[in-house]
Amino acid sequence: MSRKLSRASRIAIIVVAAPIALVALASVVFALDRMSNGGEVLGGISVGGVELTGLSENQARRALQDLEAEMAAVPLVFEVQGTRLEILPTAVGFDLDEEGLLAEAMQQGRAGGLGGQFRWWLSHMGNRGDARLELAGTWNPELLLGYLGTWEQEAIADPPFEGGITVQNGAVVPLNPEPGTGIDREATVALVDAVMLDLSREPIVVPTALVSPKLSLAQVGTAVARAENLISEAVVLSRLNPDVQVRFPPEVLAAALRSEVVGPPDAPEIELSFALDPLVEFLDPQRAEIEFQPVDAEIVIRQAPGDIGVEPAEQWGMPAIIPSRTGLLIDEEALPAAIQAAATARSRTGPFPYKEGAPPDLSTEDAEALGIRELISDHDGDVCCTTFFTPGGDEKNLNRIHNIHLMADLINGTIVLPGESFSINDFVGPRTEEKGFRRAGAIIGPIIDCCDSPANWGGGVSQFATTMFNAIFWSGLEDVEHTPHTLYISRYPEGIEATLGWPGPDLVFRNNTDSAVYIWTGHTDDSVTVKLYGDTGGIEVAAERSERRNYTEPFDYFDPDPDIAPGEQDVTSQGTQGWTITVYRIITFPDGSETTESWMWRYHPWPRRVSVHPCELPEDHPEYDPNIQCPSLVPDLFGIGPSQAANRLAAVNLILVNAGTEPTNNPDLDGKIVRQSPGPGSLADRNAEVQVWYGEYSGGDGG
Repeated sequence: MSRKLSRASRIAIIVVAAPIALVALASVVFALDRMSNGGEVLGGISVGGVELTGLSENQARRALQDLEAEMAAVPLVFEVQGTRLEILPTAVGFDLDEEGLLAEAMQQGRAGGLGGQFRWWLSHMGNRGDARLELAGTWNPELLLGYLGTWEQEAIADPPFEGGITVQNGAVVPLNPEPGTGIDREATVALVDAVMLDLSREPIVVPTALVSPKLSLAQVGTAVARAENLISEAVVLSRLNPDVQVRFPPEVLAAALRSEVVGPPDAPEIELSFALDPLVEFLDPQRAEIEFQPVDAEIVIRQAPGDIGVEPAEQWGMPAIIPSRTGLLIDEEALPAAIQAAATARSRTGPFPYKEGAPPDLSTEDAEALGIRELISDHDGDVCCTTFFTPGGDEKNLNRIHNIHLMADLINGTIVLPGESFSINDFVGPRTEEKGFRRAGAIIGPIIDCCDSPANWGGGVSQFATTMFNAIFWSGLEDVEHTPHTLYISRYPEGIEATLGWPGPDLVFRNNTDSAVYIWTGHTDDSVTVKLYGDTGGIEVAAERSERRNYTEPFDYFDPDPDIAPGEQDVTSQGTQGWTITVYRIITFPDGSETTESWMWRYHPWPRRVSVHPCELPEDHPEYDPNIQCPSLVPDLFGIGPSQAANRLAAVNLILVNAGTEPTNNPDLDGKIVRQSPGPGSLADRNAEVQVWYGEYSGGDGG
């Protein structure tokens, strides 16, 4: 059986249950709020007018950073005795404590137990932005003091003067302390501290007061004595390696001397120093002699006793390294202190201050790592590799020698790294007059000729190429490209020689060793030498030649000579045979294995040289000219009459011209030719005139 509650009971139950329900509902809302805002600034938080509520930690940090930038952009304004002056807060080290403010903002509503957090949450429901956190930050008063000292001198008509010294006309002059109006630094710092975190920042009226200098006359007098000693005599800064000595005269020291009052305000001192600018101005004209460019390590070949201190004699002709050196520059930053230290020393001397400049392109360590240890172009103790030529002689031979020497000088000292190839043509380029080459004989076609062809520029450099190829051959280095001469030249090793031209043929080798190869060249009045240095790992090189075979006979080569009559010939050289030969290079490695390389070459015969008149050159001759007609051989007309003379000249396409008479005492020559021009045996062009003179008997007896 059920019973109904009375109206009073129901009301009582509702009264008790309603608050419980509200608390339960608030708890649910609190829990949901915390779940959805676990990493955000909770409600009602702002800093410096910047609302942080609902921002994530990173968003709040960026907002505070923006606030700092805004505050740093608002200048601090000062008034010093009517003069307006401004500085940015950053100039005195302003720093807003973003991380501290962020931590405080994130902690709001999260401190204490759950009950405390719930009560904070309930108190901030619907009340957003009313928890304003105080700004916090720092700045550096020491930085402000520097500005105050400057403003004191610039904005105050009668600032205090602590004293010092100056130099006038080379003499030290005391500057005595004087009282004046100065800035109250402690009060000014307090004023700045009060407005630094205030965005409104009203102008700061800088307080001033009468200030008496702390520096005494006795201190000024002592500074004068010290200054006079510093500039009394010249100072010498020097260095042994490199050998440098620089004398700074008293007038330069006087121009550079400076004084400054330093130390705490209650115990100032006069500090003497040297300014940089006058010292540098004095050194600038000498800079080229004082500073040093970097020096690369240099690989040299000991050529004579005593070279770079090398002993014993068996080391002559071996590679050596002259050490590198880093560039040296004047250490201007250290120069004033070096001058001051020397000026206070009894000897008035000191070390010249240097700092390292640019490093060398090739250091000593780099040079050592190249592995250039020994002569590698050697075989069986023979001299390798030298070829000889005839010294002196005519201009053509002198030019040839000059070209050989020049080519050797251009290539001397070249270093070829492992795996690299070296090409004479790529390295030297065209042989031109601008590079110093001259015209000399060169193989052009089947002969050696000079000097109208472009090939004659640098004529003779093939002898250098032959010499270098022998060095390559006996070193065992990889032959990439070489071409022997088309004609055999007896001063070169048969088959082991090379010619050179532009743009080809070329001489190219590849450094197939693990060490660099150093090319050394030398020359005398009658020889050129090429030596290669490196490390081939102990290989040995031998050579063999086949017998000559496939002989070819010389052919006739015609040289034009306008002094030779048509139909006549002058043999100037009988020529020599050509042949084919094969050269073998046998390389033996330290483990006993061998490789054999071969080169086959066919030498053309030297032609039989025959001089003929230009009109009789064959059509395939490079100087053949179809327009050249053979001249006529002028016959002897002496003692014959005009009719016979005319016929004789007509037979050789010449024309008789009567030039007059000449007296004769021989009756048999009366009316006969007694003189002609051109004379008999001369060569004359077709249809040329031959003048004749007829005898006129004078009646004498010829006695």
